[in-house]
Amino acid sequence: MHSGETSYRLGRLPLAIGMPVMVTQNFDVQNGVVNGATGFVKGIRYTINASGERVIQSCIVYIPDMTGPPLPNLPPKHAPILADTV
Repeated sequence: MHSGETSYRLGRLPLAIGMPVMVTQNFDVQNGVVNGATGFVKGIRYTINASGERVIQSCIVYIPDMTGPPLPNLPPKHAPILADTV
């Protein structure tokens, strides 16, 4: 679709495992989950709405520059990103 058809706004971008992403908010400054940090999608959790569409709930992102101890039930350098921020 030509960008002029969407008033030069991006449409929906599907998330995919392995997709490179950038954090756009400061979530955990002390541990490096900050605006501009880059990583890769490692997991996606979603539900199915009444129309049969997948609705994201959260995703897990591997952030190589993340510091600090791993979060419970996650490997080191992995951070959960919640749906209201995706």
